[in-house]
Amino acid sequence: MLNNEIISHLLITFVYFLLVSVFRGKLDVSLVWLWAGAFLGMFLLDIDHLIYWFITNPEEEDSRQARALFKTKNYKGMYLLLKRVHETHSHLIFHTAIFQVVLLILSFYLLTAGGSVLGSALVLSLNLHLLKDEWFDFFGGKKEALKNWLFWQIKDFSAEKYLTPFLVGASILFLILTVIFK
Repeated sequence: MLNNEIISHLLITFVYFLLVSVFRGKLDVSLVWLWAGAFLGMFLLDIDHLIYWFITNPEEEDSRQARALFKTKNYKGMYLLLKRVHETHSHLIFHTAIFQVVLLILSFYLLTAGGSVLGSALVLSLNLHLLKDEWFDFFGGKKEALKNWLFWQIKDFSAEKYLTPFLVGASILFLILTVIFK
């Protein structure tokens, strides 16, 4: 399952940033920074799983297994463990509505303040990663799981009522950010 997720992130990131590269119309060294930011941002949010294992949920069985694998420098084993259990990690810090709102605000600031191409591409890629995960769960029959991982930090919240408007709003803001990016 994780292999398919990696492939889908790669494909969506590649297509999106190919279009961004073409529409920017700048064939210079900034393309290197654009693509570096794109691929760095594509996987940066997955640090969440390491935070889950080592900081927020160290008592979980898979967290103990991850720590043991880390101590022996068995990174392939950690990847295989993540591949097996990643969908059970529903309370991730960077995969929440609150984080996404903060990220959208930060992205708007970076893009309008004339930040670096690397930083701009990085925040666009982070936003793209979240939107990809959200829409895939939304249309993939995982709405309950999506509501759980997206809104878990907000108590007494009607996720059912606000899920679709939140996703549409975040997507529209992302498109606006894409247009702003130069």
